[in-house]
Amino acid sequence: MERDSLAYKIRRKMQVMASKVMPDSVMSKFYFKVVLGKKLNLKNPQTFNEKLQWLKLNYLPKNTLVVQCADKYRVREFIKQKGFEDKLVPLLGDWDDARKIDWSKLPKKFVLKCNHGCAYNILCADKETFDKNNAVKQLNAWMKEDFGAFNIERHYSKIEPHITCEEYLGDNITDYKYFCFNGEPKFIYVSTDLVHDRQAQIGFFYLDGSKMPLKRDDYTDIPSVNLPSFFNEMTDMAKDLCRDFPFVRVDFFIANNRYYFAELTFTPSACMMPFNPDKYDLEWGQMLDIESLKNK
Repeated sequence: MERDSLAYKIRRKMQVMASKVMPDSVMSKFYFKVVLGKKLNLKNPQTFNEKLQWLKLNYLPKNTLVVQCADKYRVREFIKQKGFEDKLVPLLGDWDDARKIDWSKLPKKFVLKCNHGCAYNILCADKETFDKNNAVKQLNAWMKEDFGAFNIERHYSKIEPHITCEEYLGDNITDYKYFCFNGEPKFIYVSTDLVHDRQAQIGFFYLDGSKMPLKRDDYTDIPSVNLPSFFNEMTDMAKDLCRDFPFVRVDFFIANNRYYFAELTFTPSACMMPFNPDKYDLEWGQMLDIESLKNK
């Protein structure tokens, strides 16, 4: 379903309405059944998706560091504290209202974002032809949304909405996303053209660059990858950033022969990631230890 379609917008409104009257666990179980066709076991979670669902409901919204790091603006301070300020995409401006943007101070190309959810991005490839009025309207509409209500990701609900403008990195960006379990990067997926969402290509790989026999049927598969020369350095950074969390996906952009920090993701696919073959859902779940958190 396209994000700008009427059906998608209607679904979003219904999700928000439902989130206000139904318990989070009930809605999570309902979405899990609809999306994956499975019953969600929250009492004794075993699979990767089940354990992330448990974390989503019981741990993430209560952890102030998680809330900060899910915030695509305030995570920048966390990255600076870790000593990786030089890996941040240059920030051109930030505002609490899109009407405050001074377009005359922005370069010809840039990227506008909201910080409190996913897919809140507007790319400007040419400021002269860019529809500024529509951008202001869209950004301020996003600012009013409670992204955490859509799929019951309440850590997003605790983020104060904000608008940022970042440097335009170019037209050929590759994403490297590290799946990190209990402080250790285990796998990556590499993606291209994510800006166009379902037109993207995605491939899963081990850290030595060999292909995992795993794919997502909702995206075109990438069969092989040539790891960049700075891959080990990027992996070390991912390991440093993930050590504070039971699970996090550490995302990087690769552009212009270097890498940039992109974001930290705690609930990939809203904890309803489709696996093919399905056995990897359980295998990944066995690598994620949340027992100490469950026993608190």
